[in-house]
Amino acid sequence: MNRTSQHTQHQLDDLRREWSAIRRSSASRHATLDVVAHHEGRSLLELGVVDLGDIVTLLEPEGPLSQLERAELAATLLERSPSDPLIARALLQTILPGIVSVARRLRWGQSVGEEPAVFLADLITSAFELIVEWGGQRRPYAVPDLLNALRCRMRRRMETEVNHAGLPLDRPDGTAFEPRPCIDEDPTTSLEALIAELGEECDRVGATALIGREVLGLTYRELAEMTGYSPRRLSQAGREVARRILG
Repeated sequence: MNRTSQHTQHQLDDLRREWSAIRRSSASRHATLDVVAHHEGRSLLELGVVDLGDIVTLLEPEGPLSQLERAELAATLLERSPSDPLIARALLQTILPGIVSVARRLRWGQSVGEEPAVFLADLITSAFELIVEWGGQRRPYAVPDLLNALRCRMRRRMETEVNHAGLPLDRPDGTAFEPRPCIDEDPTTSLEALIAELGEECDRVGATALIGREVLGLTYRELAEMTGYSPRRLSQAGREVARRILG
């Protein structure tokens, strides 16, 4: 592991240790009662949920919930986060892998000369700020919406820093790089909403592949590492879901 990886891994390990210390606490169990009372999806009590640690585990891709059920649960966390800071912390823990993917997508801030560990810390802080800002809202696809907004905000900040410093953003071939506009989409017209319209017949693997590629900017190799499916399987399934959306 190189020095950069060590520093960023230490940050993630610190967050995981912090989460381990609070996920089974009485405060965590109290916060969970609020989530259970307001969640309109599959009964969390029937799934054995006792504390926020159980909820975060349910939100993992290999858990028993479908992609749409995970989206519903994450939406409940965002909506109820103003009622208890631990709910916001649970949502942050849920999106940590996505935050790391955003950092990779933005090349760890190297284009503006930031240290990767500092860049990751800024991303984590910005992600929590977004959760607090959006807390109380009902966003059907809270996790991808949060990550998309985080990526957009950080890109805009990086572009501003580059402009203020008078530094060019060049491609490897030396031509100038023109940043693409980054728009925070209305979730009701987003790709995730279009996938949801396909209903239960929508292939979960294909939906995961399409969202991972188009919303989060992950490669099929990265998605394969996260899901356990082969890049070929993800590519084929994603194309099929895209075909169904386009009609």
